[in-house]
Amino acid sequence: MRNSPPETPVSSIGDRLPGPDPGAPLVQLFESLRPDLLRFAHWLARDRATAEDIVQESLLRAWRSREALKDPSAARAWLLTIVRREHARLYERKRLELVPLDEITEMQAALRPAEADGELFALRHAIMRLPIEYREPLALQVLGGFSTEEISRELALSSTAVLTRLFRARNKLRVIYGLSPAPDAAPQGAA
Repeated sequence: MRNSPPETPVSSIGDRLPGPDPGAPLVQLFESLRPDLLRFAHWLARDRATAEDIVQESLLRAWRSREALKDPSAARAWLLTIVRREHARLYERKRLELVPLDEITEMQAALRPAEADGELFALRHAIMRLPIEYREPLALQVLGGFSTEEISRELALSSTAVLTRLFRARNKLRVIYGLSPAPDAAPQGAA
């Protein structure tokens, strides 16, 4: 089944009404606002077919309660509210599967990395144990690929302070791994 363009309604209410109807201006109003409703529903649902279903159901709800619309100039806001609520109803009905926390912990323990990946896990754990002032520049340099100047701009530090923090972070990692720290060649006053 081919999707209909947004300018034409999926099912025109006016085609099904016999003869002249006192609701004809309302039908025309609903049909003229349908493209806006469809765009809004598509933005909410991120899926064309779902958006069309939402708009169709919303127009049906609006038609059933058309007496509640006192001012036709407020129809757009009224219909958009109906579309938003109809979209919310989709997720009201959808129930997520709950898993006990103990099961997740057991699954994660069973999925522990192999011995080669164990070193990577230990390194990540060691980096996370570093104080934040050393962890940030190290992560920006090693993981983000930032230069010293970029890190200094990002953290509002001098280049010397960034270099000192990187040096100290690496030394702290060496100590965590049981290695001897590198000789202290960093400038003394920078922090």
